[in-house]
Order: sequence, then C-alpha cells, then structure tokens
Amino acid sequence: MPSTPFPLLRTPHVVIREVLKLFHCKDLVMFSLCSKRTNRLVKLHNNRYNGNELHVNCDTVPEVGWCRTGDRSTYTLLGVSSMAEAISDRVEIVDILGHRVPIIYDHLSNMWVTYWNDPIQGMKTVVEFLSDALKCPPVRIRFDRKSMWAIDWANSIGITTVFSDSSENFSEEEYKFILQNCAAPTLDLLTNPVDVHLYRYTGHFLERDTIRIGNGMWVTLENLLNLNCAEINLEFTRLLTYDDLNEFLKQWLAGKFPRLEGVAIGMTPYFYSEEDLLKGIKNPMTKRVEKKEWKRKTFKFSSRGWDIKMDDGRTLTACFCYNNMSVCMAVWPQ
Repeated sequence: MPSTPFPLLRTPHVVIREVLKLFHCKDLVMFSLCSKRTNRLVKLHNNRYNGNELHVNCDTVPEVGWCRTGDRSTYTLLGVSSMAEAISDRVEIVDILGHRVPIIYDHLSNMWVTYWNDPIQGMKTVVEFLSDALKCPPVRIRFDRKSMWAIDWANSIGITTVFSDSSENFSEEEYKFILQNCAAPTLDLLTNPVDVHLYRYTGHFLERDTIRIGNGMWVTLENLLNLNCAEINLEFTRLLTYDDLNEFLKQWLAGKFPRLEGVAIGMTPYFYSEEDLLKGIKNPMTKRVEKKEWKRKTFKFSSRGWDIKMDDGRTLTACFCYNNMSVCMAVWPQ
C-alpha cells in the first residue's frame, strides 16, 4: 500500500515538537537541511544543551559523529569530502550556513557526504552547523599527518580531547609540534614518531588533565618529571627504569606534583620490582590486604599494593596492574 504524505509543517508547533522528539539525531540533521524553516524548527526543538557530544574525525574518512550522553556508541551524521570526488549523478544541493554544497548518500560508507571546494573549511562549517542545530558541542577530534591543521582549530574552539591512532607515523617536527601546541585537556597519542626507538624530546609539556602515549619508548625520566598532568598513561616505555620510577615516586610523595592523581606506566620488558620501586622511601607504608578500586578517565585498577603516606597527609597507593601490565600509582581522594 503506498504511503500517504503527512503535512507535518502545516500542523501546530506543539504537534511538530512531539513528532521531532521521535526523530533520531541523524533524521533531525537531514530534516534541518530541507529548508531554512525546518532548520529553525530543529533548533527550536533543541533549544538547550542536553549533554550530548559531537566527535569529529579529520582522519582518513572525514566525518562528524554524534554521541548520546552515557552511551559510548557514535552515530555518523555527515561526511566531508573534496568537490573533485563528487562523481555521482544523484546530487542534491543543500544550504549549510550560507554555503550551497552538493550532498550525496554514499552507500559504501552508509552516510550522507557533503562536497566542498575547500574541505577544511567544509569540515569547520559542518561542525558549526551541527553544533548549532543539535546544541551539541564538538568535544573530540581525531587527526593524522594530513590533518595537522586540526590542532590549531581544536585549540580555537575549545576541544577537550585530541586523539590520533593513524598507521602513518609523524615526523620528529610534527610530533614535537603536537606536544608543544595541542592545548586540549586530554591528549591521546597512539601514533608514533618516526624511528620511535631513536626519538628524543627535550622540549616543554603543556599543562593538561590527561596525557596518554601509546608507545612511550622515547620517554625519559626528565620527560616524566616535566609532565604537568592530573593523569599520565604511558605504554611500552623502554628508557624508564625502576630507579627512575623510584626517584619519580619520591618527588611525588614530597609534593612536587600537586595536580597529579594517577599514573600508569607500562614497563618493557614486563616485570615488577617492588623492592626497587620502594627503595629508600621513608614515608609510612602499609601493605594493603583488601582490594580497593581506583578509577579515573583512561585507566583503573583494583589495588592490593602498598599504601604510602604522602608529606601532605594524603595516601598514595603503588602496585602492579596485571590487567594492563603497568606500574600503577594513584592518590586516593580525601
């Protein structure tokens, strides 16, 4: 039986509002692109920030996704591509913040893709449009070597998480630029510098909440002492020894890192020397018998390690985490 068109826009606003509540965010985006009026209706429906987020991928497949509050699943809303790649005959033209651009449904990637003469400006415009229509701020950007421009952009719009897991390694200058210029509270680098075994970094680190280095073979004790973070997660370190961690722990206990709450350091090769880690520490220590779970953003552990009284009266626990093969140290909330 053929469907009968429903004159939604001719109904009272209270009806339209109830209908729009049934729309998925992907449907709201396409509805908002139909006309200026539908765009205004979507913005009227989403008249306040609801805790949802936009995740921006500037990597191999540039796209913008939507993440519901409390749900880790991301739903792709719109893709962004170069006008030169718009080869389909089935093209629609939409208005996005004053830009008239082609839009095509890509069956291979299962998403609507917009095409721009300047894809970088296109990505910025699409993010601004979606953020305004859905009342969702962009909070996470993923980038690679070809999209290094995203770092300055992320700084300018207040992105909270910058992430890279590209298979193509950064040059030494690119990696240095990231460490010295990316101001996001969370920096998650799973991409290596070229020749990671030979790479050394002697520059400064920006103050941030969380840093995660997926391959920390280049990290030295000097680097570790200069990190200004609340949480540090280093994987596959090679230059750090237990003597280094012992020195780091002593300075932490003495109050050198007042912002620091948790550290996870994956040692290579995998072994745990409790004696070397705690050597020469004079602070009161007790062996924890029962497990107590410590959680933060990028890691958690359930500790049976050593509770150590810090100079400022707080308690720090040091232990080995078998779930991620790391030395974990954390300050318990007071």
